[in-house]
Amino acid sequence: MKRLRDFFQRDQDASANVARERLKLMISQDRMQRNQPDFLPRLQKELIEVIRRYTHSASDDIQVSCHALPHRSQIEVNVSWPKNTS
Repeated sequence: MKRLRDFFQRDQDASANVARERLKLMISQDRMQRNQPDFLPRLQKELIEVIRRYTHSASDDIQVSCHALPHRSQIEVNVSWPKNTS
């Protein structure tokens, strides 16, 4: 009987760790969004529009993210596009 209880207890511990990590990620993203410049949402939208124009990618294939570093901010763009872009 003790083994069965231990089995379920380990799952609770693992899910608690996952939940804790997700919460940390959500808090850091919220802090980053509060400190981002006013022009950033417009810049992200324009970057996606230009990339779509040249690569014929779907909006879901383009991810733009901003990272706050100690002395500067950084924009990261990840794009997937079809092989034939003619």
